[in-house]
Amino acid sequence: MLTRDNIVKLLDRYIHTEWLRLHMRESEAIMIGVASELGEDTVFWGMSGLLHDLDFDYVNKDPSRHVVEFDNILKIENLEVGRDIPEDVYHAIKSHYEDHPDIKQKRESKMDFALAASENLSGFLVACALVQPDKKINSVKVESVLKKLKKKDFAKGVNREYIYDIEKVGISLERFIQIALDSMIEISDEIGL
Repeated sequence: MLTRDNIVKLLDRYIHTEWLRLHMRESEAIMIGVASELGEDTVFWGMSGLLHDLDFDYVNKDPSRHVVEFDNILKIENLEVGRDIPEDVYHAIKSHYEDHPDIKQKRESKMDFALAASENLSGFLVACALVQPDKKINSVKVESVLKKLKKKDFAKGVNREYIYDIEKVGISLERFIQIALDSMIEISDEIGL
């Protein structure tokens, strides 16, 4: 099974864009927070957050190839689903982009819904922090996030429906936002927020 050190080495080889690397780290932190809240395996849930966009730089950020090429990286690195990456982690990674016509996996498990919600909320919370006077995640409050989620012109690229789907895992939207904020505050020095 891949260790976190192995994953960081993969990121060193495949992720060259700083904001993308930070996004993947933020997603990992949020997934660990959600897993902890649900009593799930924090290692595997964190792994899904850290790996979910591994192919994004590899495909030059081309949405038509994103997630589809994840399998090519696994082949290049001689990584096997079931041996090196748990089946449920792989499924969550693939299904986080289920809107792509070539992705067969659909969100169905708690991890699937949590990853899609977490990676979208990660970007949204960064946008919320950057409009704060001090540009710090610590200044972002749940109430202001809820208000901004209703503003369609704020952080337009974020899939709000995926964020709202967190309720399918048994966590309220408000609680999820608080978990995500707490998780990102813990790594605020590392992510520059």
